[in-house]
Amino acid sequence: MTLFRAFARTLLASQFVVTGYKAIRNPDAYVPAAQPLVDRWMPLVRKYAPEQIEGVIPDDTATLVRINGALELFGGLALASGKGRRLGSVLLAISLVPATVVEYPFWSRDTAEEKAIDRELFLKNVSLLGGVLLAARDTEGKPGIVWRAQSGGKAIAKDTKRTTKQLTSGSKDFTDSALAGGTALVGAVVATSRRAQKRAAKQVKVARAAAQKQAEAARKAAKQAGKDAKKNRKVAKKNRKVAKKNAVPALAATGVAIQSVKKAASEQLETAQHAASKMAKNIQLGQN
Repeated sequence: MTLFRAFARTLLASQFVVTGYKAIRNPDAYVPAAQPLVDRWMPLVRKYAPEQIEGVIPDDTATLVRINGALELFGGLALASGKGRRLGSVLLAISLVPATVVEYPFWSRDTAEEKAIDRELFLKNVSLLGGVLLAARDTEGKPGIVWRAQSGGKAIAKDTKRTTKQLTSGSKDFTDSALAGGTALVGAVVATSRRAQKRAAKQVKVARAAAQKQAEAARKAAKQAGKDAKKNRKVAKKNRKVAKKNAVPALAATGVAIQSVKKAASEQLETAQHAASKMAKNIQLGQN
């Protein structure tokens, strides 16, 4: 940073440093003038601001005055010192707009004298705004980003034009050989594509035949399974009939056997009773 730029930036930043310091130290002096602007614009800001920002926007006018003063103070110091001068100039431009509207609303004054005074001061702040905008664009003689981008684009266009000219000014033999090579390459690609198409068609044909064969085998297996199931159902039905037919004689035989067993048991019981009666009579005779 040259001495002339340092001196000019210090002069430009002096007004902002002083007013910013005053606003931070004594914001109540600016609250009456700032209150109408806050009441008018802050509801719109809260309405359209994102949720993350809406929660941190202060409601107190004095706090808003201090924030604007801090922008002026730190922006002025950055511009005067040359450390972050371009960012500081942007901060000054941001803080200057509401300060100008709040302090010098010449359109709302009642008398012509008040309007004239506020108009002059308003234009003074507009001039300061132009100055800080120029300071924000100042690169101290170094190429800016826009200039470097434009210069790079021009250089690329120039190199492209030169390369195109060199290519178009080649010999006829080179062009013919390139065409011949391109033709051969295209023929090879076409031949390769045809072979690939034939190979693919053959593979599709083989796959289709295999699929049809598998489908036919599956149909035969399903048909045979149906026949086996039908045969098994017939056998089961026949077995049920035979079992039902054999169940009646078995039940009759079981009844006869039960009757025989009862009869034999009854006969054995009578024999036992007769023997017991006879034994009792013999015992009585022996006692007598």
